[in-house]
Amino acid sequence: MNLWRRFQRLVAYLAPELSCLSPHKHLAVVATFLALAAIAGAVVLKPSYRAKPDFWQILRQRIAARAQVDLYDDFSQGLDAWASSENRVSNWKYDKNGFVNVGALSLFEPTLLMRNYDVDALVQIQTKGVGLVFRATSLRNYQVARLQLDGSGAMPAIALERYAVVSGLATRPVVTRFPQHFQSDTMYRLHMEVRGDAFALYIQGNLMDYWSDSRLGSGGVGLFCSPGERARVAWVRVRHNRDSIGRMCSLLSSLF
Repeated sequence: MNLWRRFQRLVAYLAPELSCLSPHKHLAVVATFLALAAIAGAVVLKPSYRAKPDFWQILRQRIAARAQVDLYDDFSQGLDAWASSENRVSNWKYDKNGFVNVGALSLFEPTLLMRNYDVDALVQIQTKGVGLVFRATSLRNYQVARLQLDGSGAMPAIALERYAVVSGLATRPVVTRFPQHFQSDTMYRLHMEVRGDAFALYIQGNLMDYWSDSRLGSGGVGLFCSPGERARVAWVRVRHNRDSIGRMCSLLSSLF
C-alpha cells in the first residue's frame, strides 16, 4: 500500500466526517496531523548519501520513539517483570497487604532500554533504608539513590545517599539530609526525574536533591535492600513522553 493510501486510511480513522466534529475534537485532529507532519518533516529533511531509506519505516520508527511510555506495576500479577542475578526475584516476598518486601537488587526489565523518564514509587522503610536504582543496564552498572532513616524514635528524618556502580565497583557516596521529620510508619511517595546527565529526587512532593553525572547514559529502574535493611513497596510507575504529542504518537503507533 502506497503512502497516499495509508494517509487516506488515517484520515478516515481520525475524522470520517470532519464537519461533524466538535471544536475541541477538530483541534485534536489538527494537532495530530501537525505532529505527524513535524515527525515526517524530520524524516524528509534528514539528508542521506547512501541508499534511499524507506520513508514509511523511518516514519514509524520516529513515531514509536516519540510515543508515550507508561509502565505501572503494583505486583498484583506476580514478579515476572523483575529480574535478579538468578533471573528471578529470589528473596522478594509478599506481605499480608499485598505489598512486596524488597530484597536483593532486582531490575524492572521493561525499562532497561530507556534513557529519560520519570519514576514514581510508594515505599515504606521499616528498618534502616531502601535503594532506588536508575540508569541500570545490568546488575553491575547503575546509579543509586538510597534513602536512609536518619535518627531513631517515632519521628526520624531522611537522608539520601547517592552513588554510581560501574563494572561492579561503587563510587564514593554523597549524602544529603532532608530537614523534615516523618512518622516512623510513613509511606513515602518518591518521584525521580531522569533527564540526560541531570537527576532530581522528590520526597512527598518536595525536592530533596538535584545533581548531575555523565556516566551511564541509558538504562532502567530497580530496587534493593542491603543486609539489615527492611522496606516494602506498594507500586512502581515509569513514564516518558507524557505530553499531548506523546499521546498522539501512541495513537499513531497503534494504527501503523
